[in-house]
Amino acid sequence: MAKPTPDDPSVSPGGEASAAARAREPDAPEPSKELLHANRRRSDRVVVAIAIDFTGTNAKGVQFTESCVTEMVSLHGASIAVSQRTSQEHPIRLRRRALDLEVRARVLGQLGLRPGCHVYGIAFTEEAPDFWGIHFPQMDENDETLARTLLMCSGCGKQLIFTLNEIEFRVFEANQRLSYGCETCGRNVVWKPVSHDATGNPGAAANHRRHARTRMKTTACIQESGREDDVVEVLDISRGGVSFRSSQHYTVNSWIRFAVPYTQGAANIFVSGRIAWQKDLDNGGFEYGAQYVKS
Repeated sequence: MAKPTPDDPSVSPGGEASAAARAREPDAPEPSKELLHANRRRSDRVVVAIAIDFTGTNAKGVQFTESCVTEMVSLHGASIAVSQRTSQEHPIRLRRRALDLEVRARVLGQLGLRPGCHVYGIAFTEEAPDFWGIHFPQMDENDETLARTLLMCSGCGKQLIFTLNEIEFRVFEANQRLSYGCETCGRNVVWKPVSHDATGNPGAAANHRRHARTRMKTTACIQESGREDDVVEVLDISRGGVSFRSSQHYTVNSWIRFAVPYTQGAANIFVSGRIAWQKDLDNGGFEYGAQYVKS
């Protein structure tokens, strides 16, 4: 019997797909309806630590300012870890001293806890496309995209999210760099991965049709609540998802986040997905198919 692909059309609306729609990440705080709505994918989300000054109001009604770093950023907000419990009723301000930029925002809800700090999802309350210093492309421009990665111009330091087709993906995997034109420099330059701390500090739902799969030897990083990041071997990739091998056990229909391509120590882009199928291997490991899902 043929092995299912990450976007297997045999997954019917009344079967695994509807079960996936009901799935939730284990051990994660239950977000509010507003937070779920705000987190619908309007731009890429980049896992990167950017240093900011956070001004908010604590649980006692006292305003405070502290220096902290982001955990993830997008065009419209971020997730941020701060030491004090922050009121969701009061507006907040974020400031990047390195760029002398400030933006008004609000707390959408608490995403989790870290040792000594609270992690909040925040949304800008005003347009601030330049606040993170990253260009975010429109999500509907990337129908042929296999992968997405954040790269920096070696000339001027400009940061862009590149949407890679198959050839571009293969070149990047072989060289960890791409040669493209830079509008600021006015010439072709080398674009390289951005360090996770260098900045100061596709997630379409399955559409039940088969995408062309590309056999590709590369690595991905799988994140699941409650366990360490899992760097895995990718077997093939399509616009619907990826298949990979891992020594870790994942439950079919469980929610994950994954980054393809994945570069150790770089600012990688993680997208939401679910485990669509699982196959036991003779060596004790597992083979999986993961679907992109709309978050």
